[in-house]
Amino acid sequence: MLTNHHRQLLGCMLIALSLALSGCGFHLRGTGVDNVQLEELQLSARNSYGQLYRNIRQALQIDGVEITQTAPYHLQLLEEREDKTAVSYTSRATPAEFELETSLTFQISDERGRALVGPATLKSQRLFVNDSDNLTGTSEEEDLLRREMRNDLTRQLLFRLSSLSESELSAREQALDSQQTP
Repeated sequence: MLTNHHRQLLGCMLIALSLALSGCGFHLRGTGVDNVQLEELQLSARNSYGQLYRNIRQALQIDGVEITQTAPYHLQLLEEREDKTAVSYTSRATPAEFELETSLTFQISDERGRALVGPATLKSQRLFVNDSDNLTGTSEEEDLLRREMRNDLTRQLLFRLSSLSESELSAREQALDSQQTP
């Protein structure tokens, strides 16, 4: 049975833990991204059948963004790259660890094709151990990390888009117009 002293101590510990977690920026995975405020967007990619494109398209639709060819603003996924680099080696000169990097270059343009945002590049990196005795497990781990990295890039892009409004994009468009008129 807990005494009053123990209850107070437990309560103080819970409060301290809550403050420590909130103070260090901790948040649950998948939270912390506001909704995208844009009502409609054109969306294109070099690889419109790729998983990253499908992830982004689905995330935008979940946020209520209508994907249409007649939208005033165009989100272009310009380049997606996946790299794999050995970062450490065993005594037999075989890779012991790999670094995976996935990057996405995007831009938002107006109806005339002028860039309003970007081009900008988002990156996600992960390390994994190369187990030469378990090639299947290593391959599956790499596939899992690649999926996580695509999800991370999708979240990063949505975070960037959540800070934009149609009025802000319109203001950028007008600024470009005023620069072109003498």
